[in-house]
Amino acid sequence: MFQSQQLLPYLKYVIPFALAFIVLKFVIVSIYRVTWHPLAKYPGPWTAKFTDWYGAYHSARGQLHIKTWQGHQKWGSIVRQGPNKVVLNSVEGLQDVYHSKNVQKSKGYLSMVPSPGVYNIHTAVDKSLHKHKRKVIGQGLSDQCMRAFEPTMLDKIDIFVKKLATASTDNQSEGNWSIPVNMTQSCKHLGYDVMGEYGFGQSFEMQSKPDNHFLLDAVEATSHRSGVYGQYPGLAKYKLEKLLYPKSAWMRERYLSLMTDLVEWRLKEARDSKNDLFSFIIDAKDEETGRGFTHKELWSESRFLLVAGADTSSTALSAAFFYLSMNPVCYDKLASEVRNTFSSASEIRTGPKLASCHYLRACIDEALRMSPPAGGTLWREVCEGGVVVDDAYIPAGCDVGCSVYAVHHNEKYFPDSYKYKPERWIAEDTPKEIIELARLAFNPFSLGPRGCAGKTMAYMELCNTLGRAIWYMDFRRADGPLGLVGAGSSDDKNGRNRVDEFQLQDHLTSSHDGPYIQFSVRKGFEKGLESVSIN
Repeated sequence: MFQSQQLLPYLKYVIPFALAFIVLKFVIVSIYRVTWHPLAKYPGPWTAKFTDWYGAYHSARGQLHIKTWQGHQKWGSIVRQGPNKVVLNSVEGLQDVYHSKNVQKSKGYLSMVPSPGVYNIHTAVDKSLHKHKRKVIGQGLSDQCMRAFEPTMLDKIDIFVKKLATASTDNQSEGNWSIPVNMTQSCKHLGYDVMGEYGFGQSFEMQSKPDNHFLLDAVEATSHRSGVYGQYPGLAKYKLEKLLYPKSAWMRERYLSLMTDLVEWRLKEARDSKNDLFSFIIDAKDEETGRGFTHKELWSESRFLLVAGADTSSTALSAAFFYLSMNPVCYDKLASEVRNTFSSASEIRTGPKLASCHYLRACIDEALRMSPPAGGTLWREVCEGGVVVDDAYIPAGCDVGCSVYAVHHNEKYFPDSYKYKPERWIAEDTPKEIIELARLAFNPFSLGPRGCAGKTMAYMELCNTLGRAIWYMDFRRADGPLGLVGAGSSDDKNGRNRVDEFQLQDHLTSSHDGPYIQFSVRKGFEKGLESVSIN
């Protein structure tokens, strides 16, 4: 007791001393990061030199892709975007980073793991674990498996087209033009129905019922959270989502309950009762190790593919409708190609005829380039020994990457980069060497061993959907204020000033609104969809 009383006079100095220590530490660390740090020589935003708050803040606002592009415009092809981060904007950097054997996924991806030890192909930082997962899941995304799944996909696409056509035929007041349809919602409903069938063997029925529409908000909140924590992993321990997204816990519980029901239902069915991920890879093995997936791993992958496949393909499809409705010449050229290539809608499926529609593929690629669904920087941590990227040495422990959006709008590779020009991908219209350079810079699905495993599936869905939609119907941008939804504003001062650019909120994937499109069934084509049941 006596000793405690003796210490009391000194306690008043503890708090000031502690605060002084914290301030001194901050000053020393800040001076180091600005002057002696290995990345100090690279220019970039002033706040990013000290803290990862820069990336987290702009990710939270959905504008990091724009800020990154603006940074390259101001400081050049190599920009420091965090105390231990540099982002590059060149083909050389892109190829060097994502094909390097001396990088691994950034530890920021660990903040996206739902519970300890539950990794999927996206969050597996360990290269050997990812290699194993990629080998097994790749067997379920092979061309053969995709051909087996295509009829199920086409059923969902036909419902999508039928709903748009119904919106047209039900409205007789404007020359059979439909009421304006928000393509963000329609495309997302299609995307989730397709991926529900693929991942769980059962549709979410989002195109016919509102019961599961909460998934859109739940996934957007998860993407928002993951985008922020991916930029600043240290924030994850503070559980800021409880403050930023007060409904996220409720949505997560409802989401997991739905997933559990789907899993239990699928496990009761025969293995080969559906052409889905379960049937494709339940017996698949890694040829080197002989190891397959446990049920826990299988459903972890299914949940990831649900989000990755549905969110990205729906964004690409929404963007395609936006750009085609904004560019009548491109629209007319695409309509002519599709309608002169096929003799019936049933022919629009994977095969030589669809492959011959080069302008259709060019329209999709140009939408992916202009508004990439995952347009941010896919960070890679440099391993021991460092790495040279675009002639710059980056030491071990630092993160390096390329912003998809920034590279896609680099004038060196894409002249008039903010102009929608499908012809830039067509050999008859563009010199071969220019196309080859553009292909090197084109990376909506990432590159290297971590490139998107579902690329074939994405193109299958996009080509079939856009092809069948334009076979049955004409479409146009809505008149009035609704026709401006999704576009930039000429008055905007923060990089969203281009009225002919489809605007995305960049988190981990992208959120968006619009475009609002009106449809009109082509005369004589109404009967083609009569057999399609929406319910």
